[in-house]
Amino acid sequence: MLNDDFWDYFEDKGIPESEVNRLLEESKIVVQYERSMLKNGRYWQISKDEVRSIYSIIRQRKPKIVIETGMGSGVSTTSILSALKHEGKLISIDPGIPYGKGDKEVGFIIPTELRSNLEYVKGTSSEKLKEVLSSLQSLDAFFHDSDHSYDNVMFELNCVWSKIRSDPLMLIDNYDWSEAAKDFAKKKHLKLRNLADDLALLSK
Repeated sequence: MLNDDFWDYFEDKGIPESEVNRLLEESKIVVQYERSMLKNGRYWQISKDEVRSIYSIIRQRKPKIVIETGMGSGVSTTSILSALKHEGKLISIDPGIPYGKGDKEVGFIIPTELRSNLEYVKGTSSEKLKEVLSSLQSLDAFFHDSDHSYDNVMFELNCVWSKIRSDPLMLIDNYDWSEAAKDFAKKKHLKLRNLADDLALLSK
């Protein structure tokens, strides 16, 4: 179920509810594709409502450069790439070690036709994030779904903050596994919105 925070975000941005519902309707195709590829397997993927949230926000904002940490089976990656519609680039940092069921390669569900807008960086965020950010002039959106420890989440958010646009768009999965997202939001005077399940959005 989508939380009130999801709807409040769009209301604060002045986006009509009819437009949000249109985006959610579009997202159903992405959810259906991803679930058909997963075949009821548990690969520790984000939930259907988290997919819908990510797709809708990314599609509405139309970022040019997005970074995600943690690719996994490729559910979030596919959601972001689908929302970008070849109009932006996604850089995904992942150590490339299969997890969840462990019987498929990392990113196995990502459609071939979307991969041209994906740059995969093999490694952990602690190893690669600073290097990736140094190659960019700016960053439009960020999605965290890697090591959820307090120190790592705070490390990633602090790194990204130096390059994120003036109207930040920072998504954190499993945000409630530590106090890092809450502490960072408080420090930077950002709103923390629980969009769906345990997916949070940090924004103004």
